[in-house]
Amino acid sequence: MSGIVLLMAVVFVGSSATVSAQSMPSQSQIEQFKKLPRAQQEALARQYGVDVSMLDSLNGSSSSSSSENQKQQQNNVVFPRGTNFDENGDPIIPDDLEAQFSRESDELKPFGYELFAGEPKSFSPTSYAPVPSNYIMGVGDSIKVQLFGKENRDYELTIDREGKVVIPDLGELTVAGLSYSLMQELIQNQVKQRLIGFNAAVSMGELRSIQIFIAGEAYKPGSYTVSSLSTISQALYVAGGVSDIASLRSVRLMRAGEVVAEFDLYDLLLEGDTSDDKMLQSGDVVFIPARGDMVTVKGEVKRPALYELKGDETLKDALRFAGGSEDDAYLEAAQLERIVKGKRLISTVDLTSNAQLNDALKGGDVLTLRQVSDSLENSLLLVGAVTRPGHYEWKPDLRINDVLRSSRHDLLEQADLRYGLVVRETGPKRKLSLYQFNVAEAISGTQGENLLLQERDQIVIFSRYHTKAEEEQQLSRYTLTKQEREAEERQELLNEYRQAFLRGLVKDKGVKLQKLETQELVDATKLFGTPDKDDVNIAKEKLAPYSRQNLLEPIMLRIRQERSKAGSAPLVYIAGEVNHPGVYPLVENATASRLVDAAGGVKDSAYLKRAEITRFKYGGQSGETEYLTVSLSDVLTGKAEMAIQGRDRLNVLSIPEWQNTYEVRLRGEVRFPGTYAIKRGETLTQLIERAGGFTEHAFIEGAIFTREELKAREQERKRMLAQELQREIAGNMMTGTGDSRVSYGQMRTLLSDLLNAKPVGRLIMDLPKLLSSNGANDVQLKDGDALHVPSRTDSVSIMGEVQMATSYRFDPEVSVGEYIERSGGTKEKADEERIYIVKANGAIEPYKGGSSWFSFSSNVQLGPGDTIIVPMDTTYTENLELWSQVTGIVYNSAIAIAAINGL
Repeated sequence: MSGIVLLMAVVFVGSSATVSAQSMPSQSQIEQFKKLPRAQQEALARQYGVDVSMLDSLNGSSSSSSSENQKQQQNNVVFPRGTNFDENGDPIIPDDLEAQFSRESDELKPFGYELFAGEPKSFSPTSYAPVPSNYIMGVGDSIKVQLFGKENRDYELTIDREGKVVIPDLGELTVAGLSYSLMQELIQNQVKQRLIGFNAAVSMGELRSIQIFIAGEAYKPGSYTVSSLSTISQALYVAGGVSDIASLRSVRLMRAGEVVAEFDLYDLLLEGDTSDDKMLQSGDVVFIPARGDMVTVKGEVKRPALYELKGDETLKDALRFAGGSEDDAYLEAAQLERIVKGKRLISTVDLTSNAQLNDALKGGDVLTLRQVSDSLENSLLLVGAVTRPGHYEWKPDLRINDVLRSSRHDLLEQADLRYGLVVRETGPKRKLSLYQFNVAEAISGTQGENLLLQERDQIVIFSRYHTKAEEEQQLSRYTLTKQEREAEERQELLNEYRQAFLRGLVKDKGVKLQKLETQELVDATKLFGTPDKDDVNIAKEKLAPYSRQNLLEPIMLRIRQERSKAGSAPLVYIAGEVNHPGVYPLVENATASRLVDAAGGVKDSAYLKRAEITRFKYGGQSGETEYLTVSLSDVLTGKAEMAIQGRDRLNVLSIPEWQNTYEVRLRGEVRFPGTYAIKRGETLTQLIERAGGFTEHAFIEGAIFTREELKAREQERKRMLAQELQREIAGNMMTGTGDSRVSYGQMRTLLSDLLNAKPVGRLIMDLPKLLSSNGANDVQLKDGDALHVPSRTDSVSIMGEVQMATSYRFDPEVSVGEYIERSGGTKEKADEERIYIVKANGAIEPYKGGSSWFSFSSNVQLGPGDTIIVPMDTTYTENLELWSQVTGIVYNSAIAIAAINGL
C-alpha cells in the first residue's frame, strides 16, 4: 500500500523522485485515482515503477479475485474523455492529470452531462446481446436453425440481399422485414408441415451492422457502425456523449429527413423512462441540438446543479429536477434571482404555496434554498450543574420546578442551591435580561423564586466550587466517575451555551470572535477600581466546569456592551468577606441579599452589623460617588432590603480583630512538641510555658527559630545576589578587568549552589537570655513560626577551605587555630584573614587570630555546637566581594538546615 501512496504522491506533485510529507495525496484524490479504469491505473504504476499487483490492495480487491478483475478490465473499452492510446493500445497518461485531480468538486455543473462522458477505445458492434421479440430481421442477419426428430441437423443461415434464406430440404423462405418472433414462427410451422418427423429450434446468430450518423452537439459527431440492436442512448454512448453545450431535453432521431422520435434524456435520468429510446435503423441520424435556457438550483437540495428548461416548466419542476429539498431546508423563504431588462433582481418565494410553485421559470434563474435556523422554537435550555442538561420543551405557564423537580435527582452534587439564573433575550435588539432565583426554594415552589419561564429562556445552575481541585477534594468518587463518562456531551452543550452569546455579539457588534476570549475584555473589575485581594483571577484550565467565572463569562461579554436603565453598565461588584468575590451581572430583581447569594454567601469572618455600598451616579455635568450603609444581618434575615443598581460595589467588612487560626510549631526537646494555635500578640516565652518548658536534654543555646516571611526575604536576596554576581563577572570578562581566573563553568556552578540553597528564615536570638529577662524584649509570634530545640551536643564543626571539613569533640582547651590544624590546615584559596565562627545560636563572631593589637583575641571562646568557617579568598577569584557573600549564605544555610534535620 505504501508503494501506491508513493505513486499517488508522485502523480500529484509531478515526476520528482523526492516526495515529502506535505505532498501526500488527500483522501479525495485517492478516491478519484481508484475511479480510473484498471488499464490506466496499471499504466501509471508501470510508468513510476510500482508493482502492479499492489493495485488490488488499493482497490479493495482480494488476491483470489484479482485475475478475474484484470480480465474484466482488459475487456473494458471505455475510458475518460481525452484519453490517448499508444501503439499497443494502452492508455497514455494525460499531461494535465494533476489538474484533473485537483479540480474543485463543489462547483455546480450542468446536470446529466457526465452520464455519457466516456470515450470508447474502438467502435466494434455488439454481437452477443439479447434480441427483443419485435426486432425486425434484415439483410445480413444470421439465423441458427436446429432440426431434431428422426435425426439432428444444424444450419447457420444468412439473410441474402433479397431478404431470403435457403433451408436444405425445405427451400427458400422470405424473412426480411418480419419481426424476430414472426420469423421463428414461420420457420417452425414450415418445418412441421413440409418435413415429416422434424421439429425446429430457431435462434439468432450474428447481428448485422448498421451505419448511422450522429450530428449536432455530440462529443465526436460522425458516421458510426453499430449493432442493429442499438438505440439512441447507446449511440450517444458510442460517440463519447455530448458536448458542453448540448441539449439533453430534445435528442432527435431523424429518418428520411423527418423526425420520427424525440428523446428527453431527463426522462431517463430522473424517472428511468426509456419509452422514447427508439431502436436505430441503417441510415438514421441522431441529431443533438444546442441546449436551451438553463436554471440553477442550489442550497439545501439533494442534487444542486444547472438544469435545462423545456417548455413552460415551473418552480415545482425545478425542485423535482434537484431531487427535492433537504429535510432542513427553509421552504417558506427561498431566494429566486432573475435577470430582468439587463438587471439581476432578487425575490423571495414560498415553496410551500401551490400558487408560487406553479410560477414559470425563465432562463438564468437561480433558485437558492436556505437552511432553517439552528434556534429551537418552543424550547428552553438547561445548562450547568444539572443531571440532565439540554433542551426542553416550553409550554405556557411553565415554571422552574416543572423542569427541576428534585434537588437530589435533577442536580449534581456540587450544585449551588442558593444561586441560579434565568437568562432571557427581549425585544428586537435581543437585550439580555437576567433573573436570579434561589434554586432550592424554586424547586420547593416558593413564590417569587419559582419563576415563570418564557420561550427560549436559559436556566443556568452554578457549582458551589470555584476550581477543579476543590471539586475533587469535596465530591465523592462515584460522582466524578459519572461526570467523566458524560464529559464529552456536557462539554459540547457548554460550548453551545457559550457560542449562543458570542455569536450574538459578533453579529450585533462586529467584534472578531478571537478577541472575545482575551482576558482584557472579560476583566470587568477595572470598572470598580482596585480589585479585592481575595478576587483572584484563576486560569481557565483550572476552573471547575460550572464555576461562576466559567458560566458567567459569555454573559458578561454581552452585557458589557449594554447599559442599564440608569445609564451605567449593568454590572455589580461584591468584595470582602464572601466566598466568591468579584463582578456579577445586574439582575432584574437585584437586591443586596441576592448579590450576597450570588457571591456564595458570607464567610464566618463577615461583620453582619454593617456593610457598605459605594454607588456611582451621574449628577448634572459630572459623576458623583455616594456611600450607603446597610445592616447585613437585617438583609440576610429579610428584615430589610436594599436595591442594587448598575456599577454598585458592595463591600462586606471583616469583624474587627478577626483572625484566622495562627499556628506555631515546636519541635525537638520540649516537653509537649507539636503545632500550637496561638492568639494574636502571644509571645515565645508564653508558648514555651504552654508547652511545659524544655526537657533535661535540651540544648537551648543551639535553638533555631524560623519565620516564613524571613524565608521569602532570603530567597529574594539570593535572587538579587545571583543577578548582581552574574552581571559583575560578565562585565569583567567583557572589559578584561580582574584576573579572569573564574571560568564560565565555575560561575554557573556557584550560582547553581546559591539558588539551590534552601532558605531557612532563621531569626538569630539568644534564647537563654530571652527566657531569663522576664518578658523583656520577648519575641511576638506570627503565623508559621517554628522553634527547633536540638539535643545537647558536644561537637565543633569546621567548614570551608580546609583540607578535611569535619567535626570534633568539643574541648575548651583547644583554640580555633588548633582545630584548623587538626583538619589538615587551610587550602590555597582560603582567606585566613576572614575566618569567622558561627555560634550555636546562629550569631557570627569574626576570628582575627591576634593579627593586630586592637583585634579580637585569638582565644575566642568556642562553645559546643559552634562551627568554624574558613571562607574562600575573594582576591584569588577576581577580587569580587560578592563571592564572600555567596559562600557565606551557602555555608550558613547549610549549618541551619543540618541542625534542623538532626532533630
